[in-house]
Amino acid sequence: ELADGAIIHVTYVVSNGEVANGIRGENAFVFRGSVYDYFGGAVSDKPIVTNVSTSNGGSSIESVPSVKFRAPKSYAAQNRCVTPSDYETIIRTIYPGIDDMYVYGGETLEIPEYGRVYVVIKPTSGEYLSNSTKNYIKKSLEPFRIASLDIVMEDPEILYVEAESTVFYDEQTTTKDSTAIIADVKSTLTDFSNSDIVARFGGSVRYSRIVGAIDDADDSITRNNTILRMRKNMVALENTAATYEVCFNNPLRIDNTRSVVYSTGFMFPNDDIVYYFKNEPQSLDSDEGRIYLFYFDEFNEEVIVNKDFGTIDYIKGEILIGFQKSVTISSTTLANNIIEVRSYPLEMGQDINGKGTIYLSFDVSKSTIAALVD
Repeated sequence: ELADGAIIHVTYVVSNGEVANGIRGENAFVFRGSVYDYFGGAVSDKPIVTNVSTSNGGSSIESVPSVKFRAPKSYAAQNRCVTPSDYETIIRTIYPGIDDMYVYGGETLEIPEYGRVYVVIKPTSGEYLSNSTKNYIKKSLEPFRIASLDIVMEDPEILYVEAESTVFYDEQTTTKDSTAIIADVKSTLTDFSNSDIVARFGGSVRYSRIVGAIDDADDSITRNNTILRMRKNMVALENTAATYEVCFNNPLRIDNTRSVVYSTGFMFPNDDIVYYFKNEPQSLDSDEGRIYLFYFDEFNEEVIVNKDFGTIDYIKGEILIGFQKSVTISSTTLANNIIEVRSYPLEMGQDINGKGTIYLSFDVSKSTIAALVD
């Protein structure tokens, strides 16, 4: 233990903006200093540096348009938290590494909770804030709070939006092949997803703008056939009997010929088979349906194991797994116990909307883009 009053000299690196975000694991750090014991003797054992959570919070300098937009709000806040806009302004001063934020009062809930302010933050790096960062923000807000309002920090509900697009181009007007065209489209969509055009909290991913962005990606592109799909990441509780609720918060397509909801793979305890689930094709006169469990045999054909694995409400966009009988999942084919659940909106050319704490993220990396000669 260190004695009271001991002085510790630390040399550390200050990173450039977002460069140091996402660092984790013992292999990412090397101890390069010297350690001495209480009597001044050198300690020969080399310390191992560990980190509790992934590094985050680094952000680039604020842009001029952002300063112009936020400066009047900062002045209006007058260093006190009264309205939701005040909280947003002061929290951004305390913690700059914020992609978007949603603040609302407890009195706006269906069952009002007076005296509470809810803060939902999507950081620029990663999906959620660490507990230590949440506590830091809450403590830093103490001098600005009015009365005895309780601040509740919540994680956002991230709804990913992906594109399925077939792009047609005129090979007579370009030297690029299909691979280069696809790269141009993905680059354009990445710029689109990072722009202010895609509203995060309380906004929409506009279908027409995505189609237009794809057409403008290269002069040789003549047209594109594009649909949007939605994705939620369901976190499986490893080796724990549990129930799961997956909410897309948008009406889902009803199709009597094929499934419109499907998952990535997962496994059960003491079983090496990789299982999946999808919805049973639904008659058009019903708003509710069933989710069934299946796996692929050696001929790559579906083998249905359980036709009542879950239920689906197409109007609410809600999937319930394990409510009739709890489900125990041992592992998943994706890292971090993630099961990706995808679905399609009610209409082919429909915008994807986010309300309240729903954060919209347009994911280009997992979109499906193909290019064909027109």
